[in-house]
Amino acid sequence: PVMKQQVVKTVTTRPANGKSKGKGKGKGKGAGAGKKPAGKVLKSVKKGATKRVAGAARPGLHDSGVEVDETERYSGECVHFDKRRGFGFIQPDVEGLVPDGKVMVHWAEITSSDKWPSLQKGQAVEFNLKKVVVKSGSAAIIRAAGVTLAGGEAVALDGELEEKRESVGNREDRFSGTIKFYDTKKGFGYVALDVPLADVAEAKVSREEVLGGEAIPLAQGMAIEFGLYRNKKGNVCTSDVTMPGGETISRDAAEGRQYLGNKRYTGSVQWFSVKNGIGFIIPDHFNSLPKVAQQKSTEAAQRVADKSQQEVFEGLMFHRRDKTDPASRLGEGSKVSFNVFVDLRNAGATNVTEA
Repeated sequence: PVMKQQVVKTVTTRPANGKSKGKGKGKGKGAGAGKKPAGKVLKSVKKGATKRVAGAARPGLHDSGVEVDETERYSGECVHFDKRRGFGFIQPDVEGLVPDGKVMVHWAEITSSDKWPSLQKGQAVEFNLKKVVVKSGSAAIIRAAGVTLAGGEAVALDGELEEKRESVGNREDRFSGTIKFYDTKKGFGYVALDVPLADVAEAKVSREEVLGGEAIPLAQGMAIEFGLYRNKKGNVCTSDVTMPGGETISRDAAEGRQYLGNKRYTGSVQWFSVKNGIGFIIPDHFNSLPKVAQQKSTEAAQRVADKSQQEVFEGLMFHRRDKTDPASRLGEGSKVSFNVFVDLRNAGATNVTEA
């Protein structure tokens, strides 16, 4: 049995990539256009001021002291965008604008009403620059922000995409089913139809078709509603995935979160992964937590202990969105206060603030 606040065997609920606690890496890429330059080269981008951090595995990671003018607008061209993974690269029209010559763009920085905003290769765009500090403040990446089409118009690709699709049944038909499995990291899974069609018993679910505005985990057995279409290979896929009844899917609903009152607790951050946006807190008084939270924490720790040989502690998971200030830097040893919740698999902390 797992002893309260004692080492079990492993580092519990560590991010899937297995990186050391509190660490995170970033990247910033992009590629080429050929329009009249807009804006100016960043004066702060000097030799030595933006050198790569020692040991960095990928380009795009810079010294945290690099200065960025976040008010200037620039023009460029999208040279790559991975819609499912939600990021791509822009080649600025101004040569030497950023150290790598290319700017990473994340879907959340695209001005769009599309359900999962994206860009197309060759699209002319306008953007600002944004510095994101990572690796506990020792490094930074430079990303595009406020991305629009040339001229400032919002990006709108969904309408054209919908018109090209081969619908299963009528375009307005809706179907119901339960999730068979879903890999949040890879962004896809499968749903079993509640009422199978003549040649369709299951369909592929892709992250970009989930109506919720973020990368939401879909739990096995979760009930959903959706449209159906055939992709270019003839495989049946879901579209416009919602909760039964048509309500958009919130992360809380998908995770099955239950908030356990307004009582505040205290503890210390054991680790926080900037890259994954996930951290772990060791409560000061584990036995003072609600019984259901203690049980969920023990079960989660035991699952990890059963699979590995490292140290595991009972404690509480938390996500970047659970911090009262998402931009705050909470690292190993930070003293915090928080409320408590449980979800389908774990106990967690929310409204996390530095004590």
